[in-house]
Amino acid sequence: MTRTELENQTPAAARLRTSWALAAAGSVLLVLGPLLGVVDGAEPAFTSWPLLALLALLPPVVAGVLLTRGRPFVAAGLIAATGVFAVGRLLSDLLIAFEPMAVARPELFRPTTLVAVTPTLGVWLLVGGHLLVIAAGALSAGRAGMPADESEPPTLVAVPVLIALGAAIGLLGKPFTSTDPFQLDRGAWDLPVLGLVGGLLIAVAAPLATALAASSPDPDTRQGGTIGVSLSLLAIVVPSLAVGTLAPGLTISAGPVSVFIAALLLPAVPLVGRTVRLLRGQRDEKYDPALPSIGRMHAIAGAFAVLAAIAMLVGALLPQLVLTTGGTAPDLASVNLLWVAGLAFGVLGVLLFVPSAASVVRPALLGGYLAMQLAAAGITQVVVAASQVGVAQPGAGFWLMVVEVPLGLLALACAGLAGATEREYAGEVKKEQLPVTELGAILLAGLFAIGAYVTPTMRGDNYTSPTVVPDSDPAVSWALLISLVALIVSLVTVFRSRPARGAATLAGLALLLGVRALELPLTGDRVEGAAAAPGTWLALASIAALVLAAGLMGARASR
Repeated sequence: MTRTELENQTPAAARLRTSWALAAAGSVLLVLGPLLGVVDGAEPAFTSWPLLALLALLPPVVAGVLLTRGRPFVAAGLIAATGVFAVGRLLSDLLIAFEPMAVARPELFRPTTLVAVTPTLGVWLLVGGHLLVIAAGALSAGRAGMPADESEPPTLVAVPVLIALGAAIGLLGKPFTSTDPFQLDRGAWDLPVLGLVGGLLIAVAAPLATALAASSPDPDTRQGGTIGVSLSLLAIVVPSLAVGTLAPGLTISAGPVSVFIAALLLPAVPLVGRTVRLLRGQRDEKYDPALPSIGRMHAIAGAFAVLAAIAMLVGALLPQLVLTTGGTAPDLASVNLLWVAGLAFGVLGVLLFVPSAASVVRPALLGGYLAMQLAAAGITQVVVAASQVGVAQPGAGFWLMVVEVPLGLLALACAGLAGATEREYAGEVKKEQLPVTELGAILLAGLFAIGAYVTPTMRGDNYTSPTVVPDSDPAVSWALLISLVALIVSLVTVFRSRPARGAATLAGLALLLGVRALELPLTGDRVEGAAAAPGTWLALASIAALVLAAGLMGARASR
């Protein structure tokens, strides 16, 4: 139902406008609470109110945009989902009024002594804001009282619910880890009854709201509910991630990272389902809505790619490890590879915003993404090993590096949907015989690449770099094996690709081999007696063959 049709339903229109007004008013109170301060005697761990204001205002702003663009029931689903989360958040914030020293909320206040702090007006503004959001959610539930005028059988119901269950587990964990004796890193299980109940309600809200949205026969409710769950999860965990990144003595824990990843993945589930249907050629006009604009999907993919690149580059700047003693851990040589892979992927993301270049560079995105994961594998191995020994724990840089994984996957999903849509519009394309020179260059590139992954790239005194054969660095070996398999599969698909797309795919694979070839020059200074091993030369040979094949295919495409 459009906004014009809604306006003819006066009770439903009035109810939805009232719910949006309540949600907006509640968000304003949620902004004022941290701005005025929730306690006397302690300050936030960092200047957090701008971030908290953004997270609080985002749901009513998005809902308002949906209302003005003629999507009223998507807005209703969004507001209803945020109302489900507001119940638990109300109890969690109410704990500050009764036992503030038991609360682990450094984005609101961070104790610096054992002297108890005093709650102020800001706490009650937070409580009032949550009450208004709850009321807004109740009014907008069930499409604001309007029955659905169309139905669409829900698909992939189990997938978003499983993702939300993962988020629920993360919500019950510690919001951060702390070496500060005055700032305890308490999770929901460690809080007094009021905080425990609030934490449990927040955790239950994730799968509950997701299940209600995903199982609805109304497509607007499904879409709005999913957006509302994602925004609510972000509002809960982003402050914890910011605290672990910016506050001294506090670091990011695994729980908020898993919740953040779930919040990013939930909106992508419908995109993945539609992409799979298009790739299979299953387009049901009755249930498959109009295909999205290819240019819009390119822009969305570019935005996710740029965000993933930024996460990796900022992660390279921040500490990957934090010593358990509180000292500064030594820099890791593998960080240098993050710069190369992150910058390359970021450039691909920026090019996706250029209409004339987006379709050409899109196939290279997979190679760039695999290059980032290969670059990150070395750091992952070191961080995991140090954590298992107990000498250090993951730092903010490592967790940002983890965040880039789902962001990059979202970029690939949107790019895949754009490609599937483009093929849907293009129809059958006449296959061309691959010239012998191109075929030979591609086969040589594959053979050299296999050698580059099977043999080490660097040797030194008592050191041999990892290969696909699992040894002392299983994380790196698995990353090498996965990227090698993906590389071979991509080379096979090039045989059936149009020349321009095939050239871009080969260019992306050259980026992947580039990370392998640069291991010696970028990380070899930490290895005594480091020297190039056969893997380096084979990687360079594979890159040369890939560039040659890409050039030949590009030239054929321009004719």
